[in-house]
Amino acid sequence: MGDGGELHKDVLDDYIPASAENEISQETVDRIIDKMLLVIDELSGHPLRHYQVPLARRILESMILGDAKTITSCMARQSGKTETIVNTIAAAMIMFPRLAPIFPHLMGRFAEGVWVGAFAPVDDMADNLYGRFVSRLTSERAQAIMEDPEIDDKVAGKGRELKLSKSGSLVRKQTCHPRAQIEGRTYHVVLVDEAQVADERVINKSISPMLASTRGTMVLTGTPSYVKGVFYKVIQQNKRFASKRGERQNHFEATYRDVAKAHPDYGVYVEAEKLKIGEDSDEFKLSYRLIWMLDRGMFTTGEKFERLCDTSMQVVRAWNRTPVLVGIDPARKQDSTIVTVTWVDWDHPDEFGMYEHRLLNWLDLSGLEWEEQYYRIIDWLSAYSIYAICIDAGGVGDVVASRLKVLMPGVEIIECKSDLGAQSKRWKHLMELMRQGKIAWPGHSKARRLKVWKRFQTQMEDAEMRFQGPNIVVEAPDEVGAHDDYVDSLALATWASAELSMPEVQSDENMFYR
Repeated sequence: MGDGGELHKDVLDDYIPASAENEISQETVDRIIDKMLLVIDELSGHPLRHYQVPLARRILESMILGDAKTITSCMARQSGKTETIVNTIAAAMIMFPRLAPIFPHLMGRFAEGVWVGAFAPVDDMADNLYGRFVSRLTSERAQAIMEDPEIDDKVAGKGRELKLSKSGSLVRKQTCHPRAQIEGRTYHVVLVDEAQVADERVINKSISPMLASTRGTMVLTGTPSYVKGVFYKVIQQNKRFASKRGERQNHFEATYRDVAKAHPDYGVYVEAEKLKIGEDSDEFKLSYRLIWMLDRGMFTTGEKFERLCDTSMQVVRAWNRTPVLVGIDPARKQDSTIVTVTWVDWDHPDEFGMYEHRLLNWLDLSGLEWEEQYYRIIDWLSAYSIYAICIDAGGVGDVVASRLKVLMPGVEIIECKSDLGAQSKRWKHLMELMRQGKIAWPGHSKARRLKVWKRFQTQMEDAEMRFQGPNIVVEAPDEVGAHDDYVDSLALATWASAELSMPEVQSDENMFYR
């Protein structure tokens, strides 16, 4: 194994912390992870690729901290996502029990081993995942590490369970099929491979509780599918939480382009596949581009959202050349008040009287009393030349509209009804603008870094659509943390152009999105 064969000793040779306070610090955790990455490379025989390292680090961090998170990984086919996870967990099975006495406050729960549940929807899929653990832990490299006097361990495998006899670490093969009886086990880590076809009820009811007493980590891996499932929902939840201050990244993606940068042979093969089956084929989108081919129940998709992004356009924080339209969706309970400003090309209506729109900016107000919100809205809108403001009159909306009419006497305030028929008209108008490409939003790299942009993207891609008689209803999914305030606010802002007659404007070149 050469000089690399002793790298795992660096982990055990680390200092013994002077106190629990020093031990439980991000610096200590990062130091352990850095050394563990060396062990992973030693165990596998090849270094992790650039797109694999963040996933491996986050899994190790979650296990060490015991933060009870669910980590999702959606990577292109044959990108090595399963190998990354197996190598990472196998290294932890060997090393964490040895680190437990050194870092008792941080890793004491691994003193009797790291217990791993290897799940998949059916036995054949579970065989693939479990087989990789067997292959990795029985390899010559693993044997060399475990024969070291400081490790002194060996594999004792039998049937559906492989165990390290001295440390107590184990990995057990199980299925998450709806008819499987799997209750009663306890794990530190649960892995669910091909999670896009896993049963949501089994994962939530039967598997998640297996991690309760250990503050364990769940890792879901897979690729996109045609329908929403637990994998898609957890990915969206992780994306939503990642946009909040202080939250760690728990979702990791790598398309075929990311993989090809690190693996040129992979890139050659995928380019050939692109020619053979077509870049826009369902198979290529699902397997390599990581595009979810969602059913008709979605308001929009990631692909459609990106198509309407103007990559040359940044957020426009002030605009006075032509009159703009504003949509306000007032907060209800835990929702946020969202104000959306849209530019309209008033000079060039099409034959049906529809105008080109550009979304300029958003104001996101949450956690503020309405008396403060009024003045924040007025101050923020002072940077724009406003033609009209559309407000959802349902709930507190009528009060908001009445107050703004007093505070902004020179602006037309439109109170939009919130009944099913009125909402349906707004949604149909917005959908037609999107279908015809008559609306766009900022897509510049600087805009994409903003919290408001990320929330807008998430809510647009989360929004579900259903038909109720002749009417369309668009709303957020019934999930924790899901909202539709940005979508409602945009629908209100664009509806104003259908409700109002064209204002008199001075012709000018539109430079705001250049």
